[in-house]
Amino acid sequence: MSSRVFPDWEQIHSLKPPLTDGELELAKFLDENLPTAWEIYLQPYLNGDKPDLVILNPSIGLVIFEVKDWDLKSYHSKQECFFDQKTNQIRNRISHFVTDSCGTYPIQSPISQVERYRENLINFYLPQIGGEIDSNPKNLSAFKVAIYFHNSTTDQAIKFIFTDQEKYNEKRCVVFGRDLLNPESIKKIVLDFDRPASRSMREDWASEIRFWLKPPFHSMEQGQPLKLTPEQKRHIQPSPNQHQRLRGVAGSGKTLVIAQRAANLASEGKKVLVVTFNITLWHYIRDHISRARFNFNWDRFEFWHFHGFCANFLKENNVQWPSNAEGEKLFNQRVPELVLETVKSGRNKKNRRYDAILIDEGQDFEKLYYEVLCEFLTKNDELLFVVDERQNIFKRELSWINAMEGTRFRGRWRELKESYRLPIPILEQVNTFAEMFLPNIGLVPIPQVEFEQRDLFDPHLQWKDVISFEEAKKLILKTLDFLTKKQSVHPQDIVVLVPTHFEGWKLVKIIERHGMRVNHVFEDEHKSHHHKKAFWMGDSRLKMSTIHSFKGWEILNVIILTPPDGHRLEENLNSLLYVAITRTRQNLIVFNRNSKYREFGRGWANKWFINNESEANVGDTPF
Repeated sequence: MSSRVFPDWEQIHSLKPPLTDGELELAKFLDENLPTAWEIYLQPYLNGDKPDLVILNPSIGLVIFEVKDWDLKSYHSKQECFFDQKTNQIRNRISHFVTDSCGTYPIQSPISQVERYRENLINFYLPQIGGEIDSNPKNLSAFKVAIYFHNSTTDQAIKFIFTDQEKYNEKRCVVFGRDLLNPESIKKIVLDFDRPASRSMREDWASEIRFWLKPPFHSMEQGQPLKLTPEQKRHIQPSPNQHQRLRGVAGSGKTLVIAQRAANLASEGKKVLVVTFNITLWHYIRDHISRARFNFNWDRFEFWHFHGFCANFLKENNVQWPSNAEGEKLFNQRVPELVLETVKSGRNKKNRRYDAILIDEGQDFEKLYYEVLCEFLTKNDELLFVVDERQNIFKRELSWINAMEGTRFRGRWRELKESYRLPIPILEQVNTFAEMFLPNIGLVPIPQVEFEQRDLFDPHLQWKDVISFEEAKKLILKTLDFLTKKQSVHPQDIVVLVPTHFEGWKLVKIIERHGMRVNHVFEDEHKSHHHKKAFWMGDSRLKMSTIHSFKGWEILNVIILTPPDGHRLEENLNSLLYVAITRTRQNLIVFNRNSKYREFGRGWANKWFINNESEANVGDTPF
């Protein structure tokens, strides 16, 4: 047998628990009959999802297999009607059931299970590929799914999955039984078996897919020397059997500390869960981990945003999703409660257990979220909870963190007070803003003037009060032209932050008509998240985001449009604007429509700063 099987056959035969008969026979069949360009992965990692089998051809695509050794005599399926709250229509769905000595009860649909693996891969783990699929849905054909029933015929399997054989759609999911495990039928199992290449697959995608299927070893030499301040170094050491609280100011390197600590833990062989609140932010942390000078295996990590972790856990454990009629309460309370109930009952199909859990954006977490995550800790019981109270944009009640009641937190707060990312002129305005609008909340940033990156900053601040969206739109276009054409700034180093998805959509269309491509987070009318999951800093396009979604990120050039007076965001606008003005590493430009901030804006010099001393000609600016 060939060496394109991972793990190799010697390792496969010593796996614990061992492969099922179906998994083993399908793997042997594929190894003996697939062309050599196909790679075969058994129980690949996939951020802890661990599907049964995946095959990959860099020129064609991949197929994710779910293998069932079921005796279908004990299983049945039926078509049921349900009310789809998204479309307000009555629809049909197929439900599956098993009967044993305890009775009859529902089971997870095999087709939804294998489709979830694919969805996670292209929606969360590889957002850049997901973005390409969103742009051209035909690219999805490179990512196929299949279900193999080892103890059934193909006809029996299809009838079980689809109930009516006429509804079988092999392009959605290939379903087959043991009778197709013969060389003449392999084209029915792997539809692209004999194609030389596919337009839907890009060969440069293969290495990114392999990263998640078989996470590589990261050597110390692969990392880059990162200079940590003494203050940061105090917090990157593993601390078993401790739950620690770390508060830090904007630009203090909170994310860098999390990444370095995660790498340090993984180098000791610890299993680490990195959790954010923002759906896009964990990619940023993973990039920081890749720069760490430690030896570790990437399969020591799982990366999730909290609600994605909860949703995935419930689906893989076949827990019925609660009613969407619960509205905001659904994700804030009911879903976390269900996860807590499920894991406490001993249900954890993928054995998601972690020696350490590192939480970023802790100010966005309810106490319930913390309690949920604690249930997934091993006896090592290590947790780091990182917050910036001034960035509490969801107005969470944070007294539980300070009081430590009902938690495993012990000892005083750890603190990061020095800000080394924010240029000094911008940091001065950040502190002024906090004094005026967020008094007595959080730590006051201290400029770290001696840190070596400080010399790289030539900050520019610009504040302009505007009356309307139309006025702001014209000035934003002029500003983008000024930055890209006169200042030679690359669009990928610019973000435009807006209050809402509605205005974001309008502005995206205007900017794209102006000739600039945009990478954005804005949801469409169906509340789809496909733009948000495709939002990542490596994209070469101009960035556009709501302030909420850009929390935790940093970029060289930030353009902000504030909401007008009386906007629905008014209640927590101070924290939102604080988040926005602390995202920059160099230039900050604000178009303000809100009267409460006009006095603050008058304190800005509104000129280019060169080496923090001389000033350029104001006429060079677009205003």
